[in-house]
Amino acid sequence: NFHCWNFRRFVVGLLGSSGGSDVTTTSENDGEVNNDDDEPATTSAVDNFSGSWSAWMHQIEEEDKEVWMGPQISQNACRAVGMSTGSKDGSSDAIKSTTPLSKRELEKIIMNEWDFSKAKIQDNFSNGSAFHYRSKLLPLVLEFRSSGDSASSPSEAYEAISLARDEWDAILLDAIFTEPDDQTIWFYHRFIVTWAQRNMVVVDGADAEVTEEFEGLLYDMVDSIQELIDVEKEDSFEGNTQDRHESKGAKCKWAYLGMHLVLSTLLEFKSEVDDEDKIELRERTKECLDELMRIDPDRRERYQILESKLYR
Repeated sequence: NFHCWNFRRFVVGLLGSSGGSDVTTTSENDGEVNNDDDEPATTSAVDNFSGSWSAWMHQIEEEDKEVWMGPQISQNACRAVGMSTGSKDGSSDAIKSTTPLSKRELEKIIMNEWDFSKAKIQDNFSNGSAFHYRSKLLPLVLEFRSSGDSASSPSEAYEAISLARDEWDAILLDAIFTEPDDQTIWFYHRFIVTWAQRNMVVVDGADAEVTEEFEGLLYDMVDSIQELIDVEKEDSFEGNTQDRHESKGAKCKWAYLGMHLVLSTLLEFKSEVDDEDKIELRERTKECLDELMRIDPDRRERYQILESKLYR
């Protein structure tokens, strides 16, 4: 259910927004919880995780929280923002003091969610909500992996590339060969490539090892996607593909779009105009766009514009 995933993202946003500090205060006179201090946390969570759940979340019963997001994460969410933990007899006890989540506790929650999203994706490669949720967790996982490094350091960039490779090897590679015509998979593939590139570009003068690692990942993607295209063409060889949908068999446009993304990204790393690798990449990119014009004529002008940019 889309709303369950939305709510789960919102709660993770609250946990991340608490920043390891106490976000509630207690009135000495009446013992009531003052939730004014948790407003920045809820506002930040709503801004970063779609779904304005803050007011609604403060009203639902503990049992309902556990139905929506499981007992472990619901209890920690209450603890992070200073919410009441309802007792089994229906009463609600105000939290007089809130112990902030430690970094280790927060990391455990995030990694459990990371594993949970992977399991749900492997159950159903068309689960767009699980892919979206994973995209929100990815920067948090990177933060834990690169903890101790200075901000935007080469080590952080290397961890970003390593994470992207893990996603490609553990999830995307199986997914594209299982459901090559499912756009959900290819949208996540696009996100992973651009996210890894963005994290690498942030570093001024990224060392050669990081660049080499990223290029190696991209070339592995090119080889695998080309293998997928060849397999789809072979499976369709004996059939009539002229009337087949643009995303099926030899007309698998999503594979060609994925190939174009990877090739065009590789081209950005080739600074020498007459570099042999750049010339070869440009030719392969042109062939890819020509094929897309043939199987997806409704978007011919878009592909022509992309092709014209190859020679600027």
